[in-house]
Amino acid sequence: MPAFADSFRIRKPTGFLREEQKKVIHESALEIMETVGVRIHSKVARDSLKAAGASVDEGTGVVKFPEGLVQSLIASVPEKIVLAGRDKEYDLPVDGSHCYYTTDGCGITVWDQKTKSRRLSVLQDIKDTAVVADYLPHCSIYEPMVVASDVAENIHVIAGMKEAFDRSRKHIESESTSTAEEARLQIRMASEIVGGPEELRKRHIMSAMVCTMSPLTLDGHATEAAMVWAKAHVPVYITGMAMMGISGPATYAGSLVVNHAETLALAAAMQAHEKGSPTIYGSVLSNMDPRTGAIQLGSPEGMLLCALAHDMAKYVKMPSACGGLGSNAKVPGVQSALENGIMAMISTITGQEVNNGIGMLDCSTVLSYEQMIIDNDIVGRALTCGREIPTTKEALHLDLIKEVGILGIGPKKGSFLGERATMMEARTFFQSSIFTSEPFDQWVEKGKKDELVLAKEKADWILQNHEPVMLDRDISKKLDEMVKEGSKTL
Repeated sequence: MPAFADSFRIRKPTGFLREEQKKVIHESALEIMETVGVRIHSKVARDSLKAAGASVDEGTGVVKFPEGLVQSLIASVPEKIVLAGRDKEYDLPVDGSHCYYTTDGCGITVWDQKTKSRRLSVLQDIKDTAVVADYLPHCSIYEPMVVASDVAENIHVIAGMKEAFDRSRKHIESESTSTAEEARLQIRMASEIVGGPEELRKRHIMSAMVCTMSPLTLDGHATEAAMVWAKAHVPVYITGMAMMGISGPATYAGSLVVNHAETLALAAAMQAHEKGSPTIYGSVLSNMDPRTGAIQLGSPEGMLLCALAHDMAKYVKMPSACGGLGSNAKVPGVQSALENGIMAMISTITGQEVNNGIGMLDCSTVLSYEQMIIDNDIVGRALTCGREIPTTKEALHLDLIKEVGILGIGPKKGSFLGERATMMEARTFFQSSIFTSEPFDQWVEKGKKDELVLAKEKADWILQNHEPVMLDRDISKKLDEMVKEGSKTL
């Protein structure tokens, strides 16, 4: 497997829930699905589930799942997949031993560090963030990060995807697809790049996010799109967003039951529609602020809920995309670094396989170029802490310890600094791309630049100096034609 994926390899994960706890939550969700059901606003999904043995009330759209049906359907979900890059160098095996981090989407404004204010996001921001993400070593997947205000609403998703495909060789994730027709057009784009629909079924160079509606509801348009993705074998992140206390019970276990039921309902519908289609258990759970009712993505409760949802994903043997980064901070700074730092550490230690959120603030509504740089640094630190700790003969260095000896005694005076092994091993130490370890006086001499200034300078440097490998010009033109087609048909 390429070295790029190896940089995201982690040691054996540590979970939060005990097996008996996972069993109780899982069986409780199945009971809800059998007795209460899930309202599914997609006739395609309802028809597929009815054919598989589900009970469907066409008047209300409520689908009930008899005992054993869910298990039999989700058994065909592939436990391991590869999220492919445009180039195989960037292929990402989702196999339980890696922890990947992505950008996030749906930003409607951009933080301007110079003016300390927000501006509307535009298509150029997708072009620029694709370049920055292509450069950042700890960003493994690119998702168009904003809604372009200068692009017609009916094509803002496909226009953003076109720019993403153009500029990044990494895996591309789509978000906010609102219709089946829009999904089909993106599939045509990806197929054009890999050499046809059949090749796309083999090399998943794109994936798509589909959100459930809590409690216990699947949106019609999003679910119709999920059925299209399933037929094409495009991996789908089933992203539940239950908020503890509002759209889910005000307990961890209760909210997990609601989320688990919703996720399994859509996973079952996809498998009933297309057996073996790649499906990812993705959850971005949160709690309400008890004073205002506002969403709390960066809260301790939100962080823990996502880690617990990951445990449930592994219990049902599905790939996981639970949580990641996602600060509530309004501006880049102390709060965003604190919340994202803790979230990244939890994600890495628990082995959450795909984690979104790099570069976004205020519940993923505000893009910050500075935060992209800071989050890349945060993820690098978390991955360093998540590495396997070798205890081989080479790693123990007993011979070297004996040779160097005791501090102040012998020819080497107990110092490892001059040893060749030290120089070789030190190359693997984490090094920040923005923060400095230089003495205070030197920092003052260089202008006493704070972290946000340094992050802004780094982002500007990347945009001025990094030249991404662009998509083949002829293919790019065909994708442009598809965007124009979409402007007339979507």
